[in-house]
Amino acid sequence: MVIKRGVLYALLTALISGIFVSLILAGGQLFRGLTGYSSVWVGIAGIFLIAFIFQPLSNIIQNLVDKIFFRESYSYQRIISNFTHALTQPKTDLDYFAHLAPYLLNKFMKLNGASVLVLDRGEHVYTVRAGENQAAELAGYSIPEDSPLLKELLSRKQGISLHEANLPGSIAEEMKKLKAVLVIPSITETQYFKRPTLLAIICLGDKISGQSFSVDDKEFLKTFADQATVGIEYAFIFEELKKNQEIVLRSEKLAAIGKTTAGVAHELKGPLTYLSTIAQIMPLKWDDQEFKESVNKMLYPEIQRMQLIIEGLLDYSRNKPLMLKPGDIKDVLDRALALLVFEIRKNKIEVKTTYGHAKKANIDANRLIQVFMNLISNAVQAMGDKGGNLSVTTSDSAEEIKVYIKDTGPGIPKDQIKNIFDPFFSTKESGTGLGLAISKKIIDEHKGSISVSSLPGMGTTFNLSLPVTF
Repeated sequence: MVIKRGVLYALLTALISGIFVSLILAGGQLFRGLTGYSSVWVGIAGIFLIAFIFQPLSNIIQNLVDKIFFRESYSYQRIISNFTHALTQPKTDLDYFAHLAPYLLNKFMKLNGASVLVLDRGEHVYTVRAGENQAAELAGYSIPEDSPLLKELLSRKQGISLHEANLPGSIAEEMKKLKAVLVIPSITETQYFKRPTLLAIICLGDKISGQSFSVDDKEFLKTFADQATVGIEYAFIFEELKKNQEIVLRSEKLAAIGKTTAGVAHELKGPLTYLSTIAQIMPLKWDDQEFKESVNKMLYPEIQRMQLIIEGLLDYSRNKPLMLKPGDIKDVLDRALALLVFEIRKNKIEVKTTYGHAKKANIDANRLIQVFMNLISNAVQAMGDKGGNLSVTTSDSAEEIKVYIKDTGPGIPKDQIKNIFDPFFSTKESGTGLGLAISKKIIDEHKGSISVSSLPGMGTTFNLSLPVTF
């Protein structure tokens, strides 16, 4: 190869130099014929011309030579280039690499078939993820980790050919089942796997031309497998991270259930203690008129409190299908204010409504009124019986309707704002901590958003947005 390249490039250099010298001589002859004088400047100009165009022309000719006389090597470079480009965008799916490698090898090396076996760490087997041509039917075929072929590949750390002398029969039989005459290992020795690990095996069938795999072929395939190792290891890491993420999410859900159960138990403990006490002393004091009046006064509110907690919890945990239809946000806000008019007047709250929207939204009015009642009630309770101002403002844009509910209460401390939408988190001693969590869930189901801004001593504003009806 070295001699052939050297001779070829020497001849090409001589040819190009001869062409340039001929051009200079011809240019000088032409100049003398036109002017009757000979000039050294013609030669100098020719030298500068040669210096200017020699390198670009040399590159063009070299590429042509590589394509024509070294086509096989040139194709290998293209495969590596294409595969390396693909590896610059790591994927979490190992099938991506399993499909890419056989496709590129089969296309550029013109094989009867190619496939890739990839390690399945959970099942302790190597499975054919994808194949081309004759190997396509092998997809899903697996061999165990303790296979003689796999042990030999990990021991050698290089490829095995079916035509090797003294190849053990068990290995030859496995290669025939894989429709492979050459297998190349992808082995990683990084600390992530803690020990040399065989990640994948590239299985190659015969060349369509009938030629055997040369030393150059095998060297190229080793480089190709090393490149594949990087991508496959990335994919293994990403898959494991994904599994760990699912475990973390599952743990968070279990923690949320535990937190919710503790919150329910805490909230129901008071009413249940009262009911238990009443049940025990009722036989003794049933004829006591004062006792009856006390029970009549306290029993129903405690039962209502329990119902509120249970219904709120059910609303937060279950997925009710929304009954969406075009509606005016103004109507829902007016209904919420009307239902809370007694509480508003009792606390001497002045309400100002400014409806600046003109568009409608796809809403479930019955679910949305729950949100507005909760936000308005929270605002009224925050301002207390000393009075204050409550403003309800709306506006719209091309894609959404905005609702702002602002109070002049004491505001929410900065360290608590991030938690106010969490279940059972409340800034009020008598609150269940479910209202805002349920409200956020309902707004999310409407494909909208809800946020809060607050400054201590300056009041609180809840900002809601809902998509408009097109």
